[in-house]
Amino acid sequence: MDEHTIAWEAPEYELREKSVGWYWISIILAAIVIAFAVWTKNFLFGFFIVIAEILFIVWGNRPPQTIPFAVEKDQLVVNGRKTYLLRDFESMSVNPLGDEWAEIILIAHAKFRTPLHILFPEARLAELRALVKPIFKETPYEPALLDAIEKLLHF
Repeated sequence: MDEHTIAWEAPEYELREKSVGWYWISIILAAIVIAFAVWTKNFLFGFFIVIAEILFIVWGNRPPQTIPFAVEKDQLVVNGRKTYLLRDFESMSVNPLGDEWAEIILIAHAKFRTPLHILFPEARLAELRALVKPIFKETPYEPALLDAIEKLLHF
């Protein structure tokens, strides 16, 4: 690797611990919605809620995989397969998570594209900032409504 490459491995997402109460609340809310679906005789909707709740529980309990990342001179490579051109992003925000990781949020030029969230070692932030500074600006982190809902739900 040359001086214009930063490589690291990180979990694919921040794992938020869930208590037994989290699962019970999820099941109770799903049961209420299923009861409403039965009351309105909308059985397809009820079936959809059952499938959604099963997926919600399974995915909520799944530990994150460790994924290799690399920022090269003009691109971000995720898991050796997915490539993002850095020129497609207009800015970067950093959200310190309080442990060894910081969340990097890359905001695209395209307005209808969701921001890209990546965990990055907090100790190497200066190295990343130096590499991407000529490409796009760093903006203060402002959590979106969906980010706040995910944090509230521990998902």
